[in-house]
Amino acid sequence: MSEPVDYLTEETYRPYWLEDGVTEETLDAVVEKKPELVKLGKELSKYERYYMVGSGGSYSVQLPIEYLADKHTKVPVKAYSGRMFLEQRPASVDEDAVVVLISSSGKTKEIVEALEWCKGRGAVTVGLTQKQDSVINGKASHGFGWDARGVTLGKLGSLYTLFGSIFKEKGCEVGKSMVDTVTRLPETLPKMIPEAKETARRQGLELKDHDEIFVVGGGINWGLAYQYALSTLMEMCWIHGTAVDYSEFGHGALEIFTEGTAAIFLRGRGCQRELEEAIIKFSRGNGVKCIEYDSQGLDVDNLTTPFTLFIELEWLSYYLSLARNRRMGAWRFYDKAKF
Repeated sequence: MSEPVDYLTEETYRPYWLEDGVTEETLDAVVEKKPELVKLGKELSKYERYYMVGSGGSYSVQLPIEYLADKHTKVPVKAYSGRMFLEQRPASVDEDAVVVLISSSGKTKEIVEALEWCKGRGAVTVGLTQKQDSVINGKASHGFGWDARGVTLGKLGSLYTLFGSIFKEKGCEVGKSMVDTVTRLPETLPKMIPEAKETARRQGLELKDHDEIFVVGGGINWGLAYQYALSTLMEMCWIHGTAVDYSEFGHGALEIFTEGTAAIFLRGRGCQRELEEAIIKFSRGNGVKCIEYDSQGLDVDNLTTPFTLFIELEWLSYYLSLARNRRMGAWRFYDKAKF
């Protein structure tokens, strides 16, 4: 006889990162540690170049920081995935550089290796991990743990506060705005959860039979689109997820956005609004199943959208996993296959 099927329901299954109070706990933890991050940012602001290194979700949260640095400052900030960094080993990582090494577990193999290499080059190293007591934090010049159960919000909120402080000290106006954005999140994000759950409950069923889902985003939200396609849909939901940038939609994606396909569109508050609307209109007209996320229509600025859109997306992944009877944290190969 075969093993009994484990039918998942809202009553029997919810991953720990979506348990009641986790979002609030994580946001409060980052805000509570704001003085520590601001102080560290002031100390690091005397350096010339900045790098971020992390894998998977720890790579994707770097991209809004790189975007903001390029758009609003002249401060050199570069985002790297762990193995990309080790392959490239940038020549300008030296005693005038700061490298922020990001890992939820605090022990990701390639990030530890990158840290050791950076130390050998004389760079200042900063660990950013879920818990203060971690391998990476113990080895780095400076270590910070947000010490809360939420992962993405902990990473991104900490990076906003740290780099916001650095930019502010260097005379860039966007720095203060980044720090203020995180300070306001405890008032904004928890209020979104009831509607996010209700919407996602319906949309999860609508997407249940789609084995491939496109995630379209751009600008400050490109990292979130990348993360949702790669780390959430593929890794955790076992659905083929493909991230598409709005700016490149006309160079390939439009040919396969046809009837029978499904796409999630992440709306920002930047200069691409008209382009986003045109692409969504084209997709709907071509029979694409379109899920549009726009921060629930809240009056938020572009700086805030990586956080507000994340709330909408994480509940979609939960209800999609229920519809497909898939435990998001049960992997076949992750942490088992060695490369």
